[in-house]
Amino acid sequence: MTTEVRSVQRALLILRVMNERPTWSLQELHRRTGLAKSTLHRLLGTLEVEKYVRTDPHAYGQYQLTMAVSNLSSGITEKSLLAEMAAPLMVATTREIKWPLSLAVVDRHQVRVVFCTMPYSPYAMQSSSTGRRYEFALSALGQAYLAFCDAAERRIIVETVNRREDDGPRFTDMAALRRLVRETRRQGYALRPASNNAESTVFAVPVFSEGQLRGALVFSTYAGQMNARMLEQFVPVVRATADRIGQAVAEPKELRLP
Repeated sequence: MTTEVRSVQRALLILRVMNERPTWSLQELHRRTGLAKSTLHRLLGTLEVEKYVRTDPHAYGQYQLTMAVSNLSSGITEKSLLAEMAAPLMVATTREIKWPLSLAVVDRHQVRVVFCTMPYSPYAMQSSSTGRRYEFALSALGQAYLAFCDAAERRIIVETVNRREDDGPRFTDMAALRRLVRETRRQGYALRPASNNAESTVFAVPVFSEGQLRGALVFSTYAGQMNARMLEQFVPVVRATADRIGQAVAEPKELRLP
């Protein structure tokens, strides 16, 4: 490990520890982090220059975090947190069952994959689907989300899709949509068979956390592979993974630095 990397790790450790309470002395940080006082003094000086730490103007030798630290989390969204919490759980499932999984969230008039386990699957048909967008009406991911969201959100999604600026698919047959929602909710998952051998056959289940729908989780297999036996075998596994993702989002564990 290079000196530069070690310095970054130590600086992040200092920030994490200082977040535990408002004010710290050098001696207290030394005891809490285990870092040498000379190292702490040097890194605190750097953090002070960068405006992440300041010395307490009312107490000599006391250090405080500044509001600039809050900017470090400004890029973290609920969707990125979902992907971060889901990733190790999805990878563990794929290593067990071998088939790839993808997790998607709503992104305007489509759903967007925020994490997939294709790199971990020996049977994946492509290297990754992360970042790929799918239509609500045409994809298992979109249909699963539509079926399990509440009626108010469903109306918003339909309106957003129908107001899209491109020439993509729209919802024109509301009766067909209601039938799709009823059938998907009845069976507990959305199924999209492949239209040719170059495509995969998939099913998707909802991901809930604390009663709120967060996204949809999809299982992919070869075009002609899916049958009733496979659904009976893998739907419960994917549902259980979705449940674990929901639990992880509801109770995120603290990420510990080395």
